[in-house]
Amino acid sequence: MCKLQGMKRKAANKKSAEEMVSMFLGLVIVMVVFGLVVNFFQKRKGSVSVPGAETAIDLETGESKPESVSVGGVYTVEMGDNLWKIAEKHYNSGYKWVEIAKRNDLKNPDLLAVGQELKMPELTVEASETVTIEGDSYIVERGDNLWEIAIRAYGDGYSWTKIWQANRNVLNNPGLLEIGMSLVLPRE
Repeated sequence: MCKLQGMKRKAANKKSAEEMVSMFLGLVIVMVVFGLVVNFFQKRKGSVSVPGAETAIDLETGESKPESVSVGGVYTVEMGDNLWKIAEKHYNSGYKWVEIAKRNDLKNPDLLAVGQELKMPELTVEASETVTIEGDSYIVERGDNLWEIAIRAYGDGYSWTKIWQANRNVLNNPGLLEIGMSLVLPRE
């Protein structure tokens, strides 16, 4: 009789453990689905088409500006340079350092000598204009983020926290800017 009760208890404990695992896995699936739905709706924010955003126009001359430029040539390494910094200077993206390393057949891309000449690969990169922001407010445009706005407004990306603190009433998450949103730029 005791053996039978012991076996029943083991079976009940095993069933209970299986139920707990099933409940946990079900909860994980529900959380993943919820996260995907929230992410879907957040990505849709700010995706409104803005007329004229596809073509950049110089406001002074009224002429169309090139959206991309081709960059190449030779670069002479300066003190404090690394491939990431060089790629950012020339291609507006540090990730292009791999292309520079390949073009120059660098065995160890971390070792650069001052005065060393690097052949820059011919790459087409997006033309960028650094337009400074003056004044105490800014209207968010497509592709903006607080870091870039802080660089343009203050010359320091780490000042994005100033902008976020000044706009906490309209900006719950610093990574979710909406096109057309008006931000206060504190000038101290």
